This record gives sequence, structure tokens and C-alpha cells, in this order.
Amino acid sequence: MSPSVLRAPSRPLLAALACLLALLLPASRAEAEPGIRILNKLSTSDLALNALTTNKQALDALTTGPLNSKAFATDARLKYQLEHPSAYRVMKYLVGCALGPGQMVEWVNRSGVGTKFEGEAGLCREWEKGAPSPECLGYVSACLLARNNAFGVEVELSMRGEDSRDAKRFNPSGNSVEWSPLFLPCPSGGMGLGAECGWLGESVGTCTPGYEVTVAAGAPLDQVACTGKLGDINGDRVLRVCKDPAGCTRSDVWAETDRNACGIAPSVTFKCPDSGQYSLMSAPYDRSAMPGSWVFPQARSNGPGEYPSAPFGAFTFREGAFYGNMFDPSALSVEVLLDKDKDFVPVLSKPGFQGYPYQNVHACYSRDWVSGDSHLISRVCANATVGGSTAYACVARTAGPCEPNSTSTRPPRCKVNDGTWVYGDGDFEECLDEAGDLHPEPISVYLRNPCDLLPLSARQVCVNGKCRPKSPSECLQKYGAK
Repeated sequence: MSPSVLRAPSRPLLAALACLLALLLPASRAEAEPGIRILNKLSTSDLALNALTTNKQALDALTTGPLNSKAFATDARLKYQLEHPSAYRVMKYLVGCALGPGQMVEWVNRSGVGTKFEGEAGLCREWEKGAPSPECLGYVSACLLARNNAFGVEVELSMRGEDSRDAKRFNPSGNSVEWSPLFLPCPSGGMGLGAECGWLGESVGTCTPGYEVTVAAGAPLDQVACTGKLGDINGDRVLRVCKDPAGCTRSDVWAETDRNACGIAPSVTFKCPDSGQYSLMSAPYDRSAMPGSWVFPQARSNGPGEYPSAPFGAFTFREGAFYGNMFDPSALSVEVLLDKDKDFVPVLSKPGFQGYPYQNVHACYSRDWVSGDSHLISRVCANATVGGSTAYACVARTAGPCEPNSTSTRPPRCKVNDGTWVYGDGDFEECLDEAGDLHPEPISVYLRNPCDLLPLSARQVCVNGKCRPKSPSECLQKYGAK
């Protein structure tokens, strides 16, 4: 039986669900988007081995007292720690995660030069006045882990969660329903164009208003003779074209396709919107299928245009979650010490260290990664040099998939796939480590594009010496895929 007979392009029940979601979702999706937007550029090697968070005495001081200028001026356990360049760089992110706008910590080095470290996310504003609570340490730990970047590339991300101390901390709009259920896994399957779940934001394209544009992923250029090829595909995926750069529900769709005249590779022709831009979403035709399908869309137009011209216009890809406590002095397996008799040269307590400096911090990945463990290892592990000693350290333990139905044989680690406070923001809650211990302060990380935090080698496809950037859905595949 041919694919065209097997597949049904419309499903009444799913269409009804799409209409219901259109009524429930906020009118202004960009303004309603939940989470804390923050930059990610904290070096993994700095976070793994530095004289501030990888030093027992410094952690004793941080966890029993305030995070303020006086502490770093008068407490001998902190006063000189930022002389270590890695600790100095980590301090920027620590203060940025813990304190909020208007709060800061000033530190003066031995040469009399002062630096002001400014608050940003406000996950533990009270730390400025006194010792942090366990909740504070959990959220600040998760924030630092979320902001680490093994490749030194600055990436903006969205951090999501539920903080019992302040319901609006991760949800400033206060909305009880958000628009991103579109981009979460379908809880009970779904098929084709009508399912309002399981979508991935591909990219934004530009075009000349009023001119025809064709976007395809592996479909023939000539759909009469069924010859040629535009774009590429692996598996069976569908495409949705939106006027909004941040995507759309089916009620606002500009164009859509689940096939072409010659087969199942998607291809669609549409008139360029008045704005001169459009966004493209893709999804597996069968939402219950295991991760592994992808599209490489290409576009052609009767007028000037480009695809891709910009990243997808919202944070819709859920990378995974981070949780634990990296401020526990008793859980350090190695230290960075400063030799005060030798101009504060850093010394690694275990030369040649390899492993996990912090024994109680963890990370899990979303089901969409085909090789999630490889992604996390690349994300949280790095080589480092401390005082001439080379080490290899991972800032978190990879716990496996956060949610069910991944390609991994390991069990899912988070009991809640979308916290109940806000429907659709996609925050993992009640996450477990490998030992089965519960961590109540996870932070879920959302990206615009799953390529954002990959090494350069994993962002490209190279054939016969010619390389091109991968599409977002291609970046979900195993590293090194050609």
C-alpha cells in the first residue's frame, strides 16, 4: 500500500484541539514567553576548577555568610580567592545568578583595582544580607551549570522552573498558560499536520512580499516529472510555515505540507507575507516515533530572499535540566589552593585530576537528543590547566534522559514533565540523580536552536570535503553524523 493511502492529512479530534489551544494561549506569545533570559558563556574549565567554588574554605565562607563586598574585603577565606583568574571569571556569573538588578559585590585586588560584579537573575537576593538557604544554593547551582559553555561561545538561553518562594521568579508575566505546548512532546501521540505538539522551530527566512516562495526538504524540484531535489530529509517529517518569526498554531498557519506530488518528502509553495519574512517549523509525522528523523529545508523564490536568514524567533527547544548543590564543601573531590608565598599561584590538590570536582550536581537531557549522553558530556566536561597541571573535569554527573521515550536505555530522571504552575512552559520538576535522591530545585534550559551549544564539528555536515551548517533538526542527531 502506498504512503499516500496510509497517511491521513487531517484529523477532526486534533483540529478541535488546535482550536481550543488557540483560545487558551496568550495573544502575544513573545511577551508571554516564560523564563529568565540570560547569557551563557561561563567556561566549563573555569567552573570546574577555580579557587572560589572548588575550595573548601571559600565554600565554608560562602555558605555561612553573606555574598557582599564586606565579606570579600574582610574574610580571609574569600579576600584573595579572586586573584585566581578562573575564580574571578566565575564570580561574575555567581553574582549574576544569585543577586538581582541593583545589587552588586565589589572586590579590590592586591593592586588596588576594584571590580563591581552586578546581580542579574535574582535567584537568591537574600544572600546579600546573610547565609543562603538550601533552596538558594540549589537554584544558584543550577543557574551556574546552565550558563557553563565548554566552547566559549556566547549564547542566550531561557531558564525555567518553579520557585516556591516567588511564583513570578521564572514567570514574570504571571500567565497560567503559555504557548510552548506546541514544542513539547505529545503526551499521547499524534499524527501529521494537526497535532499541536512535538514541533521544532527550524529557522526564519526572508522573501519579497507578494512573490512566490517554495520551501522543501528532499522533495523533487520538478514535481511533474519528479526529478531533481530541493533540500534533504531523513525519515518522515511535516512542515508548517508561519508569518510570526516565533511560530504559530495551526489556526494561524500561513502554509503547511506533509508531502509533495511525488512522495512523502515535504514541499510547499506560498506567497511571501507582507512582512517579508516567515518562520518554519517541523515535526515527525508520527509524534510517537523514536527521535531520529530530520529535515534540511531549502527555499527558492521568484524574488530576492534567503533561508535561513535568522534563528527561530523564540526559545522553543528544551535542552534538559540541571540540579544539585555545588556549594557543599564536603562534596568536593579536589581543590584549587592558592600558594600565598608564591604570588598566589594556583595549585591543584590532586595533580592530573580526572573526574567530578562536585559530587552532588547533575544534569539530564530532553528526549529529542538522539545521543543525549554525548551531548551532555560535551556540554559539561572540559580539559583544564591549573598551575601547570593538566586536568579533565566534568561539572555535573550525567543522569540520563529527563523524560520518557528517549533513545536511551536509562530510566527517565524527572517525575514531572511540565510543572503545574504554568501549563506549557515545559519545566522539569522533581528530578532524581542516579542514586535516586530527589532534587527539588531543577532549572530547565531552553534554546532557540539545538545547534547553539554544540561543538563546531557537530554543527556541520561534510561530504567529499564540502561542509554546510546543519539544520536545527539535524543537530539533534548523534555527533559526527554525516
